[in-house]
Amino acid sequence: MTFKTRNIILAAGAAVLVAGGAVAIAQTAAPAHDGKFSVAAERVEAQGYTILEMDRDRSGFDVEAVASDGRRMELDVDAAGKIVRERLDD
Repeated sequence: MTFKTRNIILAAGAAVLVAGGAVAIAQTAAPAHDGKFSVAAERVEAQGYTILEMDRDRSGFDVEAVASDGRRMELDVDAAGKIVRERLDD
């Protein structure tokens, strides 16, 4: 193995290690509110709703729920779990 070949191999190995570390950092640096069903569901239920159905949409979640007074509601919930719109279910 020549000196030049050895240096190329060492440089390639170092690049792989650095890239692997960057991927690990990117995977662990998730935002506090990453649009998880569980987070949004907990926040909706904490406001007195019982969830019947929950679907992801482009801006968060569409939720069909029953309010504490028994009314069926349709809720628009953002990715952080905040209810941004409430309306009676038809």
